[in-house]
Amino acid sequence: MTAPKQPIRQQPPAPVRLRPRTQRGLFHTQRLQYGQSALGAPLFYFPAEACDENTGLVMAGTHGDEVAAVVTLSCALRSLEAGLLRHHVILAVNPDGCQLGVRSNARGVDLNRNFATINWKPDGTVYRWNSAADERDVYLSSGDRPGSEPETQALCRLVRELNPAWMVSIHEPLACVEDPLQSPLGHWLAERIELPLVTELGYQTPGSFGTWCAENEHPCITLEFPPISADVASEEYLQVMTDLLCYRP
Repeated sequence: MTAPKQPIRQQPPAPVRLRPRTQRGLFHTQRLQYGQSALGAPLFYFPAEACDENTGLVMAGTHGDEVAAVVTLSCALRSLEAGLLRHHVILAVNPDGCQLGVRSNARGVDLNRNFATINWKPDGTVYRWNSAADERDVYLSSGDRPGSEPETQALCRLVRELNPAWMVSIHEPLACVEDPLQSPLGHWLAERIELPLVTELGYQTPGSFGTWCAENEHPCITLEFPPISADVASEEYLQVMTDLLCYRP
């Protein structure tokens, strides 16, 4: 990983108001469908309740085995008081993978290697079985062609339609904030969540969403949770995630 040379400290805003815990069991915000998964599951996003030129998009669940990010983002969304959501939210980019408990979508494609980028590779990808594994040795497809998967296609259409000012894509378990632009939001996130800010992960990610964003001039930050349970993450990171959903530059 490559770290920025001169980190900038950001002052966090006052914590946003949260709903009483007894009221957080259900969503109170609108959700819209933007596509269908390979198995026909609806692809949902929750639109910002007040859009302006600074409205962003926060997303999780690109990999179905990264459940801490999905649960924590869901808890944050359900905890906000009505009218405070300033940014769009996707809880599960890959609902089939989330339901099946696999990294890929239902067709065995790693969606984060399937985007139509200059460096997309047809020969697949490998990943670690879990954070304790010594090497990347579990094979997944990168798709028959760039952007072959319905989940990938739908997300690209949505990004073009919404044209968010920035995006945060939440993954796990590398424990860092990757922001090639070293933006104020990247510094804010790194300081608030107490993770190192880096400009790259230190290995190639052909066909990744982050690469697609860079090639299409969509600012994107990848937030990597550490190897942490959904139960712990939903408590330790709840306030920073709710603050992110209300973030003002």
